[in-house]
Amino acid sequence: MYKEAEEVFYDEKFGEALTKYLEIEEIEENYEDIQYKIEICKLLSITQYEDMEPFYSFEEVMGARDKFYYYWEGRILMKEYEFEEALESLKKFISLPAKKSDIILEEARRWANWAVAAKKFMDNPKFYEIHLLERGLNTEYAELSPVYFADKEELLFLSNRDPQRPDQFQIYHSRHEGSRSWSEPEVIYNVGTFTRENSNIEVVAEDGRLFQFRTDKGGDLFYSEPTDSKTGWSVPKEFDSKISTTHLSSHFFINEHEDRIIFSKNVGSSKDPNLDLFQSIKDPESGEWSKPALFATTINSEYNEDSPYLSPDEKTLYFASDGHETMGGYDIFKSEFDSNTLTWSEPENLGFPVNSPDDEIHFKLNADQMSGYFTSNRLHTIGDYDIFFFWEIHTVKIKGRVIDGATGQPITNARIFFRPVEYTDMYFFSPIDENGRYEMQINADDVYEVEIKMNDTREVTSLEDFEIHSTGGTSTTYLKDFHIGDNP
Repeated sequence: MYKEAEEVFYDEKFGEALTKYLEIEEIEENYEDIQYKIEICKLLSITQYEDMEPFYSFEEVMGARDKFYYYWEGRILMKEYEFEEALESLKKFISLPAKKSDIILEEARRWANWAVAAKKFMDNPKFYEIHLLERGLNTEYAELSPVYFADKEELLFLSNRDPQRPDQFQIYHSRHEGSRSWSEPEVIYNVGTFTRENSNIEVVAEDGRLFQFRTDKGGDLFYSEPTDSKTGWSVPKEFDSKISTTHLSSHFFINEHEDRIIFSKNVGSSKDPNLDLFQSIKDPESGEWSKPALFATTINSEYNEDSPYLSPDEKTLYFASDGHETMGGYDIFKSEFDSNTLTWSEPENLGFPVNSPDDEIHFKLNADQMSGYFTSNRLHTIGDYDIFFFWEIHTVKIKGRVIDGATGQPITNARIFFRPVEYTDMYFFSPIDENGRYEMQINADDVYEVEIKMNDTREVTSLEDFEIHSTGGTSTTYLKDFHIGDNP
């Protein structure tokens, strides 16, 4: 049993390994190092589990006995968004004199690079607001591939929430019922079921058809049409019998004209997969689909590219990748098409808060091209993958001074942080200069927790919450002074 648990542990299937270690614990509580491994598995597989003290209790013993201790510590700290500390742990692991394989050293260096990138992106967040959809839509199971119909205010998504069939994903639909409120999701039974691997649906807004991938004939697209029936959707029909020649894969995108398909395909091996983006285009005269071709050399990296989404004007590609410059795991990137050179730009990371040190996939924009949905398994989600809504927002400039209330003198050698109350993992910050002044651009129409951090002691002082509003533009400047301690 221990050998089986170790095998899945080092395959990084932490949830499965945790189950096996807990079975061993029931037989012999202190067998080998299972208590240590149980804490690692909890911290790396349970989204809501954040208690690091039990893990740290093993540092004195396992820090000397297990050469991977600081590697796991770095991974765990990354999950908790403690990037500077994660980088220190990973560097400590890399510098250990103990023998380590080239593979694990490369992986540790990659995690270290992610820690550097994650801190950079979180220190400079993009001007988006994100909202984790409410319980009921999101559950402790996985919610994937959200599709929003603006005209009906209806959201479709895939979930494996049936406890009797945890490996089976079904399509659920819910209707918007006012501000941040949705109806109880209901299963659409007549459109089929999905595995996690092919859990992807797309909608063509022009005719409202809902597309899905099936493995029939080596890979084929099927579609359902909206109906007035009780289910609301027709039984899926084959889209185009000729499409099977494209060797299509499950994570696909089809454009508004239904003549261009972009999809991710494994070009590696089953043991070492590597997903690249391909596309196939329909000839308007013959109706034949072109042989799949790599989408663009600038897009595909040595790692994985997945979940493509093309804007309606077909000039901006959004996709998920764990290559390029990511914060860790899959991030959402965008690339712009240059009609003069007929080339795609180097991918740009959408940054935080859309992206996180965990995985973001299934990114889709709404018709306004300024808001949309994606799924993520980041910190503070409800369960497996959850659905997030995002939108671009107004920003305002805020500036002022930070004063020591006891002496009346300016606070220096410090930084000021503004953390949105509804999403405290996000922050905006500014250094405080020698005159106690700060200045930064922040999201408007939000309530912030304000903190002062001293640079030399890491002392943190929490100040009163501060609410800020926009006037519809970016020219507004707020003046706000803060006093630490009692006023003189």
